Amino acid sequence: MACKSIITHIEAQIDRVISQHERLEADYDAVCQERDELRVQVREQQEAIQALNAELQRLRLAEGLAGNATDKNKSRARINLLLREVDKCIALLTKAQQN
Repeated sequence: MACKSIITHIEAQIDRVISQHERLEADYDAVCQERDELRVQVREQQEAIQALNAELQRLRLAEGLAGNATDKNKSRARINLLLREVDKCIALLTKAQQN
């Protein structure tokens, strides 16, 4: 009789462990799904931030061109710097095509 109660006790423990395992697997799957959704949200928010930063730079440039003389000078200096960078890129591309 004692063996039967031990076996019953062990079976109960096995059932409990299996139940916990299944619950933990379900929790794990839910957490993985939530993680993936959060990664998508982060990526979307980073893209939105980049777009907003680009828009902010365009607005600052437009404001600088429409603003006072100091702002205009800063804007012109920035535009000249950008044009020099574009010219350097074009020169590098031309050089690469010749080689």
